[in-house]
Amino acid sequence: MKERLLKLPLASKVGVLRGLGPARAEALREAGIHTLRDLLFALPFRYVDRGSVLSLGSLDLAGFDGAGQGIVTVLGAVREVRQSTSRVQRMAITEVLLDDGTGTLRLVFFNQPYLGRSLRPGERMLAFGPLVHGRAGLELRSPQFELLGREAEASWVRRFLPLYRKLGALGGRVRQHLVEEALACAGEPPEWLPPELAKDLPPLLPALKALHAPADEDDPARLEARTTPAHGRLATEELFAFSLGVELRRAGRMARKGSVVPTSPELRERLKALLPFHLTGAQRRAFKEIVEDLTSGRVMHRLLQGDVGSGKTLVALLAMAMVSETGGQAALLAPTEVLARQHAANFERLLGGRAGALQCLLGPMKAVEKREALRRIASGEARYIVGTHALFQEAVQFAKLQLVIVDEQHRFGVKQREALKAKGLDPHWLVMSATPIPRSLALALFGDLDQSVLDELPPGRQPIASKLLAHGAAERAWELVGRELAAGRQAFVVSPAIDPTDETKVRLRDIQAMEALLRQRFPGVEMEVVHGRLKADDMAARMARFVAGDARLLLATTVIEVGVDVPGASVMVVDHAERFGLSQLHQLRGRVGRGTAKSCFLMLSDSESERLQVLVETQDGFRIAQRDLELRGPGEFFGTRQSGLPQFQAADLIRDAALLRRCREAAAEAVRAGLSEAQQDWLGQEGQRLRIAEVS
Repeated sequence: MKERLLKLPLASKVGVLRGLGPARAEALREAGIHTLRDLLFALPFRYVDRGSVLSLGSLDLAGFDGAGQGIVTVLGAVREVRQSTSRVQRMAITEVLLDDGTGTLRLVFFNQPYLGRSLRPGERMLAFGPLVHGRAGLELRSPQFELLGREAEASWVRRFLPLYRKLGALGGRVRQHLVEEALACAGEPPEWLPPELAKDLPPLLPALKALHAPADEDDPARLEARTTPAHGRLATEELFAFSLGVELRRAGRMARKGSVVPTSPELRERLKALLPFHLTGAQRRAFKEIVEDLTSGRVMHRLLQGDVGSGKTLVALLAMAMVSETGGQAALLAPTEVLARQHAANFERLLGGRAGALQCLLGPMKAVEKREALRRIASGEARYIVGTHALFQEAVQFAKLQLVIVDEQHRFGVKQREALKAKGLDPHWLVMSATPIPRSLALALFGDLDQSVLDELPPGRQPIASKLLAHGAAERAWELVGRELAAGRQAFVVSPAIDPTDETKVRLRDIQAMEALLRQRFPGVEMEVVHGRLKADDMAARMARFVAGDARLLLATTVIEVGVDVPGASVMVVDHAERFGLSQLHQLRGRVGRGTAKSCFLMLSDSESERLQVLVETQDGFRIAQRDLELRGPGEFFGTRQSGLPQFQAADLIRDAALLRRCREAAAEAVRAGLSEAQQDWLGQEGQRLRIAEVS
């Protein structure tokens, strides 16, 4: 016990804890838990209030109304464990008889035969789940449960019981013991939060103890809502740590010298010649900010975001031209081959006589084509370079890479972006997002990037009428499609699934069924079908036929979400619209309305009408994105774990947007004034955790 008299810093490795064998240590490592801080910041996923535990005898069968009594929490000792197999589906059934001295209750588990080996009579079990009427009376079916040890062991005396998720070989109960030991041996760290943030918050260690072992007088509602002062302390720590990391990265970037891209009246005239029409005020403002960055002598790190159709690509081309027309190279990285090919085709048209300096590099290119592309890039003959992930290959060498532009930033992992950046001599960096991002999330995602926002649409963009129809009224949609096709225009139909049953086992009308319906409904109309399982060359050929107007109807999955530009398309129908996020639907809607004809966007759905109604009411992508973020949260909003989203335990990017702004301001001031001794010590011990800030 003597070694435990010496309190350990929270940066200590979890290996100092007793009872941590190889399997348990591996489970923690795989969960990203390496230090005592990591372990203690991984909070319980819920708390059971002993005051809410019902005695088994109080579950009155006579008062049962046939609809169940909702979710209940019970505590008792395992008296009996039985296993059987159902006759019809041959399903393994495990039945547990629970007894608390006031009565008994049967717990039923399906397809979990291992429970028959792991549950032992005499063990106390806390269970919570839906109470239903079974063959022999009331029962809990497939409840969640926590084993609390043998009856002879020390009884549970605290009001709140924290519950932890199982991590591989590490059960929730064992994890709780590790947390208790970590709390016992951890020392209170020096205060490193700025006074304006630490004010009215408890110190860190008492806050951690309050969250892993809540006091009996704590408010259960605030515990569940994660709004206690202790939660506030941890959220502030996380957001300030993240903000400090972002600010340090920003300060380091501002101190680095970047290549100065020269400008001149002659260059300005050449750039004007590329423009098919006058820029909007927002485009002029954004390009002016980019020019100032490129000529400043510092490395540019800028986010360019705007709504669907706001003209980001044209601004990107002007930035590339500024570099390429003065002897440098600029690379644009697109998330899909379809979008890369379209960018290349658009650039070729706009560049005109200068198109010989353009090079497209894609994964499925033939060997001889790829060798020639690599040669042109390495020699500097290619100055405008457009590609996909193929640009990450080691074989790709640049002659003078001065600018990297990433389209759809969140679709690329951080390491991939850094790999491309490392190919040049610290090139300027412009990232574009076609998904409008609410400012609070943009601050978190792109904290060390300067931001330019395109909030105007170019002249000529047509308003899009949006409607929500039940499947029973789908004939109205097909009639509209028929009228547009008869008028010589084109149409999109979007299906959510390639197969009839998706991963949630919900029956959907898949793309094959939709193809059969459309061919029957519109005989003689040339149609192309595209989805993610097609080979890249096949998909590109089919898309090219539709873009060229050779096909009049395009049936697709969300591979057309971003970038496809077909001015002749005036109507889109999205089947099972409830399967898509609002921002995703808004992106799809942006594929029409690009020509001179009035356009229409039709959603077919029998559910979630209130959510989908947002798209009917507004075409403001930022407002739609904010609503989408509120409904789905940041992870689902971006739809990928490679987005670079910081993973917080206590902080919430939506709820804590105001706190994030305060932490950003405090971090900027701390870096300007110089870090305190406590902050420098913290940085030395916990600096590895600043990997959370490496999002740009």
